[in-house]
Amino acid sequence: MFKKLLLFGIFLFNQLWGEVREPHETLQLECSSSQNLIILWLQVDLERNEHIAWIPSNPMQSIILKKMRIAPTEINFEFQGSDLSINRNNGNLNWNNAQYDCSKISMEDSQNSRNKKLEEIKKKRLF
Repeated sequence: MFKKLLLFGIFLFNQLWGEVREPHETLQLECSSSQNLIILWLQVDLERNEHIAWIPSNPMQSIILKKMRIAPTEINFEFQGSDLSINRNNGNLNWNNAQYDCSKISMEDSQNSRNKKLEEIKKKRLF
């Protein structure tokens, strides 16, 4: 009986902690454009097929990217009604007729960058 209880406890522990997303499993991208000074943040997880983008005007609100096509050199999504494509070779992102340069960042850096952008937005508001 004790062995069964121990095995059940181990099984339950693995189920609870098994789906925790590790930093090395996802690709965090911060993409900026020199043309319109917009920053995009993306989280791409090709293992779980779960992809997230944060809205530039509200960096704390995320959108799940659903429609996706993967090619050897390009990943395509639909984001806010427009096509978004990431070139896997050079890190360029195209969205809304603008080109962005992307760089890999950590999960913590992504969170800090979005918090900083949110503070900038709040400072510009009248009330």
